[in-house]
Amino acid sequence: MHYVSTRGAAGLADFRRVVLSGLADDGGLFVPQAVPQYTPEQIGSWSWLPFDELVWRVVSPYVGGAMDEAALRALLSDSYRDFDHRAITPLRQIGHNEWILELFHGPTQSSKDFAAQLQARLVAHFLPQQQGRALVIGATNGETGLAAIEAFAGCSNAQLAVLYPEQGVPPAQLAALHQANPQQVALIPVAGSFDDCQTLVSRLLRQWPLPEVTPICFNSTNWVGVLAQIVYYFHAALQLGGGTRPVAFSVPAASFAEIYAGYIAQKMGLPINQVIVSTNSNDALHHFIQRNRYSTRQSSRTSSPAMDFSLYSNLERFIWELYDHDGHAVRALMEHFEACGELSIGNQQWLRARVLFDSHAVEELQIREEVLRLFAETGAAVDPHTAVGALSGRIQRRSLGAPMVTLGQIAPSKSAGLLAELGVWPGPVAALAEPDEVRTGLQTGDLASLIRALRQATQARP
Repeated sequence: MHYVSTRGAAGLADFRRVVLSGLADDGGLFVPQAVPQYTPEQIGSWSWLPFDELVWRVVSPYVGGAMDEAALRALLSDSYRDFDHRAITPLRQIGHNEWILELFHGPTQSSKDFAAQLQARLVAHFLPQQQGRALVIGATNGETGLAAIEAFAGCSNAQLAVLYPEQGVPPAQLAALHQANPQQVALIPVAGSFDDCQTLVSRLLRQWPLPEVTPICFNSTNWVGVLAQIVYYFHAALQLGGGTRPVAFSVPAASFAEIYAGYIAQKMGLPINQVIVSTNSNDALHHFIQRNRYSTRQSSRTSSPAMDFSLYSNLERFIWELYDHDGHAVRALMEHFEACGELSIGNQQWLRARVLFDSHAVEELQIREEVLRLFAETGAAVDPHTAVGALSGRIQRRSLGAPMVTLGQIAPSKSAGLLAELGVWPGPVAALAEPDEVRTGLQTGDLASLIRALRQATQARP
């Protein structure tokens, strides 16, 4: 298996190079040169497989010859060791042919554990083969950073740098971030939004200033962040129809990686007949799907904070697919977007996207009403992100005959305060711990100060 860049000017890379990377050398994102494809009969034969064997079938073609089979099988099985449900991704029915795929049974109770647990083990496997040190860096508004910190805690040869918005992380997640081991994790607040944090990370990776340190991105710009999530689309479809019955998915847009993973799963042969991009009032993706107009905009704070941003890096991978792997076209589009903050694709490409994709934006009052409705009608307490997906799925579904699966990405317990306020949380709500210190964040775009902070962090490590 070889990988290329979405921007067309980098050479071929193997899986090891992709794992130990931030961006491709030309500033693009790594993508597989070809996607493995399977017949309905082949996919149907996987319906009886245990989860770790299914993971092997889905993931191993993307690894190619970079690992031997026994080592990869052991690594994949170990990636789910700390999940607290034997099904790993259990399904819960919430209506007629409506389901929630529970992706929050990992160590930090969010879907981000899938990518983080796999990535940390792959980095630990490949990094000793490379000289020098590594810095695992990325941006978070809560869940992604917590998942990365937990996963890499046992990876002694990698240090983390986590950028987060000074005012944009929920108190519980902020307190948890500040409990990280300062000897391994450098926390860097930014006086701006989560989008500003992501922009700083992208600029840093394109102008990497520490030649003695290998940069590895823990955000889903790293291909592993997509690869880990393809698996649960297969798992859900196999459970609900043996891999031959059409299935639809509603994806709360906490990242475009989950959405793009569904597209890749369909391209591999999975019978997905609809993917609904579900947003809250921060609806940049909804405007892109509905009107072919994508732009960064000021994000508002909502009860579903993991979706409170407008910059989706994995959209570049999807555009590369829509343009039939034309790296030059993608480069022109993305450079225009980076300069102007706006993007529209060709009408032919947009219509291709609409064959599979729909979208829906849910307002704040509707989120609360959906949480109450699901509890009253099913007894299920769901977090606001899941409520966004469930309501969007019910409104936008194309077929009542195809199961509608909402990705439940965050455990309800993480929204216990709101759920208790609404009267749907069964127990007491733990008091929030305050961070030990509140630091002034880097100014938006202050790349020089970020570089100084990283130099200090990497030099201070024993």
